Amino acid sequence: MKIYTVSDDFYLQQGVISLASMYGWDAVAHNLNSSLFRQLMPDDIVILHLNVKNSAHAKAISPLNRICKLLVIVSAVRDIVISESDMVVKSRDSLRSILGAIRIVVRKNKKLPSRVSELSDIENVILKESLKGKNIHLIAKTLNIPPKRVYAHRNKACKKLGGKKISDLLLLRDKLLEEPSGWFTNSSALHEPDYSF
Repeated sequence: MKIYTVSDDFYLQQGVISLASMYGWDAVAHNLNSSLFRQLMPDDIVILHLNVKNSAHAKAISPLNRICKLLVIVSAVRDIVISESDMVVKSRDSLRSILGAIRIVVRKNKKLPSRVSELSDIENVILKESLKGKNIHLIAKTLNIPPKRVYAHRNKACKKLGGKKISDLLLLRDKLLEEPSGWFTNSSALHEPDYSF
């Protein structure tokens, strides 16, 4: 197990590394780039610090959490809803709280995504059309299926992606719409994402 800290705040990054080394954990500073994604293993931990300056890093939360354990440290004044990380703490929390969060994430068992969570072709199409704002009846007419089946497929797709309803996925809307059409149905669950922020 290795801990990678990603932050543009040098003091926070070095503080987390010092805290981890006090407990015998191997922690290093890293940038959010494709080399990080290539070397991550399911047992590794990424501690991602989000603030106003690096808010674009939020797009990496979902892909990171599919590959490894993820702890997000948030510096924003407003609360940010991040449902796809293993744990979220605020940068203003005490060192004891941050250490407790790291301990929880260290003990967590991470399993690679299975084929069960992948979307079928029809679920993929329906979800993308719904996220583009298309009406259920229009989607049903286009696909030549009853609207009830469109609802059923959409609900099943939302559950596979960790949401309860379509509004839960609106936070990931841009990411879901920009992926190639085979992203959800590819036999290898993990791609090497291209992150050149």
